Amino acid sequence: MAPGQETGWHAHEAPLFAWMLEGELTVDYGPDGARVYRAGDALLEAFRTRHNGRNFGAEEVRLLAVFMGAEGVANTMMQAKYDAGNPAALKRLV
Repeated sequence: MAPGQETGWHAHEAPLFAWMLEGELTVDYGPDGARVYRAGDALLEAFRTRHNGRNFGAEEVRLLAVFMGAEGVANTMMQAKYDAGNPAALKRLV
């Protein structure tokens, strides 16, 4: 992910484990706050929770992602942008 690039708001319908290989990624979880992941960090990504990742750094972000999904289940589903004026629009998926 290039500097300044973002993932767009999305959610995962399958559990996702990731290992940060390079760079620094800021993930905005809407009303649940934001978290910064750096090279060497491992994470279990938010499951069925809308979020947006962005590279605010000067170098590329590279990560290794392993989806633990099932046949017929989408790994990632794009979502509407978070609207801070309407927090109900950012409910967890069930």
